[in-house]
Amino acid sequence: MDYQARCHCGLVRFSFRSPPITTGKRCNCSLCVRRGAVLSSTYIPAADFTPHADPNDLGAYLWNEHVLGNYFCKTCGIFTYIADGENARDGYRVNLGCVEGINPLALDIAIIDGSRSRSSTRTTPLTRKDNVHARHRVT
Repeated sequence: MDYQARCHCGLVRFSFRSPPITTGKRCNCSLCVRRGAVLSSTYIPAADFTPHADPNDLGAYLWNEHVLGNYFCKTCGIFTYIADGENARDGYRVNLGCVEGINPLALDIAIIDGSRSRSSTRTTPLTRKDNVHARHRVT
């Protein structure tokens, strides 16, 4: 299925292709507990994901051994998606609350035990050169 998604104010928009979404996941790592989002159950391959076109609209927070790029709208602050790995090579997890036509609280939700992962306790904001979406910039 093709899915369309957006942040609260509508500035950040993205889309992806995946099997029908019938479940979600929540993570219990220190970041996700504070964020509270219901995530896609699986990673969406980069080939099936179209990130927001203008990286200047996105804020980013690099987390978990500096491989998880957590993206959010700079205007409304809504977390939109995670890019995993260098240049999102491991795919994307999306905030299902941003996906049009999905009620994330009506889904069966499993827990990812992120509190036990070997993640770094230090966090670093992404710099401009680290932005995985630079390759998607419209010129």
